[in-house]
Amino acid sequence: MDLRTWRGFFLLGGLVMLTSCESGKFGPPQRIGPPLFLMQENEPRLWFLVKIEERRQRRLGGGRYLIGKWITETHYHFDLHGHDARTTERLWTKRLLSVKDKEGGHNAQGRILGRDGEVVWLFLRNQPIALAARDGSVLADGQALEQGNPALQGVLPKELGFYAFDEGLIVTSADGRRSRVRAPGFAAEPYAPSSDEHFRRVQFMATQWGGGYNTKDFLVRQARLGGRWLGLYTEKEAADAGDDEFGDSLANPSSVFNEGSRARRTFWSARIGKTKEFTEGTHDRLFEVTKVPGAPEFLEAGLLIKQGTQTPLTLENPAGVLVLHRTRLDAEGRLALTRLDESLAEQWKAPLPIVELRNRFELPDRLLIYGALDVTEKSTRSWQELIVAVDLRDGKTQAWNLTLERPAP
Repeated sequence: MDLRTWRGFFLLGGLVMLTSCESGKFGPPQRIGPPLFLMQENEPRLWFLVKIEERRQRRLGGGRYLIGKWITETHYHFDLHGHDARTTERLWTKRLLSVKDKEGGHNAQGRILGRDGEVVWLFLRNQPIALAARDGSVLADGQALEQGNPALQGVLPKELGFYAFDEGLIVTSADGRRSRVRAPGFAAEPYAPSSDEHFRRVQFMATQWGGGYNTKDFLVRQARLGGRWLGLYTEKEAADAGDDEFGDSLANPSSVFNEGSRARRTFWSARIGKTKEFTEGTHDRLFEVTKVPGAPEFLEAGLLIKQGTQTPLTLENPAGVLVLHRTRLDAEGRLALTRLDESLAEQWKAPLPIVELRNRFELPDRLLIYGALDVTEKSTRSWQELIVAVDLRDGKTQAWNLTLERPAP
């Protein structure tokens, strides 16, 4: 199948024929694989690949008196959604593929693998697909890759597990060789990873990682703010931090005791001095860990980290930090962000429509938060996924419910 035919197949897969004897019911979109954050012409975008189940009923036979029988067919649709990362609004939806259940639709896989320049690589059902980063249009498919690369002809795998992403599409072909395909020419070149561990990681991220983290992965409990050390602790945690004979509490903040769920924390300050003399010398350590008078308290709280680090995200104008915390412990509880200045005075508080933080992306003037909400309706428990844009200047939020496909309050 050539690229033109494949594009036509994509288009036909997006059309549903409606007659008086046919009806369809769609299930909610199920995200498959991680979302992709990308800048396109200086505008931030977030892509999601989703799979939707459709159950169609149609009448066989019939005639004048509508005598016949109804049969049910299940189809699976692969859609790509593009969102504005500043407002969370969905900008476009593209139907990439439709597969009947009896043709393997239920088990068909899909993933966004990664971006290489102006190309985004996906795996879809049984082959890699190259899409244009500007609009999601199809640039190349498996057949095009084979035609342009004799080394891949007849040995391009049809299973996701043979692919990875490392500054380009990585293919482990059926003959055991590894190649990297780069845009825009889609030429395959021999690929040798920097280490076996590195290759295992990039392959795991491309084929198995679900795209989410846990809330605690984005939090720390120490900061340097306004020239002083601050800890966000309970009394027991602060006592453990202050027992810093060897300097571990300061050098390795995660070693400090953590009371876990239901912990109510506030801010503590400390003097930084030196440990006693060891063989290798002295180390910085904490002394006189003392509660900050009048400091606010937070439930299950931590300081939001800067993306890609384990240090707090610090803000300017005014200087300060962000505290991520829970509003309450019961089913009505949600996550919230509170911005504090150097004096620990609240600048704004932004309740979020989620109970778990899965990922977040930094923009100069806002955060794009990707999270989940636990919903129970008619004794049935389910998770809804949302994205939330938080304006760092005033705490105003805009949200989109990915599961319900509509703006969230």
